[in-house]
Amino acid sequence: MATTISCLQPFGDCEEASDRDTALARFKDAIDGGTPYQLVLVDINATDADGEPIVVAFRDIETQSHLAEAQQAYILVTAASCGRQMITDCLLGGGDDFFTKPLDKTKLVGKLHARGLLAGGASASSGPANVLDADDLLKQMSRKMAKGDPVLPPAMKIAMRIRQLIDCGAEIADVANLLRQDTAISTRLIKTSNSAFYRGVEKSTTVDQAISRLGLSRASEVVMSICCRGFFATTHPPYQGIVERLWWHSLACAHTTQMPFLNPDEKPDEDLFSIGLIHDIGKLLLLQAAAEVEQRRHASHQPPVSVEELVGLMNEHHVRFGNTLLEKMEAPDMYAKLIQRHHDANAAGKKYSRSLKILQQANWLAKLAGFGLEPVDGQSLAEPMDALEIDESMREQAILEIPQQMEQLRYLFG
Repeated sequence: MATTISCLQPFGDCEEASDRDTALARFKDAIDGGTPYQLVLVDINATDADGEPIVVAFRDIETQSHLAEAQQAYILVTAASCGRQMITDCLLGGGDDFFTKPLDKTKLVGKLHARGLLAGGASASSGPANVLDADDLLKQMSRKMAKGDPVLPPAMKIAMRIRQLIDCGAEIADVANLLRQDTAISTRLIKTSNSAFYRGVEKSTTVDQAISRLGLSRASEVVMSICCRGFFATTHPPYQGIVERLWWHSLACAHTTQMPFLNPDEKPDEDLFSIGLIHDIGKLLLLQAAAEVEQRRHASHQPPVSVEELVGLMNEHHVRFGNTLLEKMEAPDMYAKLIQRHHDANAAGKKYSRSLKILQQANWLAKLAGFGLEPVDGQSLAEPMDALEIDESMREQAILEIPQQMEQLRYLFG
């Protein structure tokens, strides 16, 4: 990228590495010497033919060197040809931005000036933010996840660990001991076991009694609901309504997977309740990233982003980001396989098609019953429901039972 280097030389000292090893060595030496690079331009066509992507290697060096986030390099990736998946992979690997070759030098210099990376350039925080578009939001989300965000609350890890214990044949005492590590979850579990929705003959006063009353599988469902409820949040008040609708859709979908009219013969091998709860979690991640962008735009007196545009982005990209989060959660592989395909109407014939079909049916029936992110009507849902063999009897039962069940659960998870 000699031509690109030459166009940046008037703004500061520039170096060009002839190969991958040289680039990584110089990058580390600069950090060790106390003068880390501010900007790194990466041509992935020349560096990423085999092995670990060089962007990941750069970020690993920064992590191992305990370099403060404010001192970390702005990594700009370029390639001769690319698709959206390549761009996303680079950003998830730790890149900050992506340009297709040949580089538009005017656009490049303007971008770096806006970031405050060139001499005489204004910092991004000193002036109005750029107008948000789809790529801006996706880059924001990818950068967050590459840097370890969102940080999962300990409760989510406990929920996944309980599921693993149950799958391995754990007993009530094992699960109770794990739950005692989090007093808030234990207290909520006991309260839930004594609610009208789950109430038995005698009142539960301990975690062991609550689990015994509910049963291990149901107790796992309750814990997962408690943990997920705390994760469905936003710091941007205008998005609160969207997040709430997303939560109630997720909870309705999870409970619908357990309803007898969807699964009259036997319980699927997969934990469809938990999968139903988190099947749209990628939408939540995008909402959280958009909230941060919106807050910066508001501070710069920029107009808000269209909610319709945001919902469109969530619908298009939530599966990919959701699966990335599942990896962080160390969720079972089947979670990712089912969630990745929960909008795939052509997945029949796969070994998991029965569980996938139940998940898909529950997703659409929850929407039909009024628990969706967007308002829908029966006519707009007719085609997908027919494709999933959701007959009139299922529709009638869903419209009757799902709202009743959600109303009972509002006391617990409202």
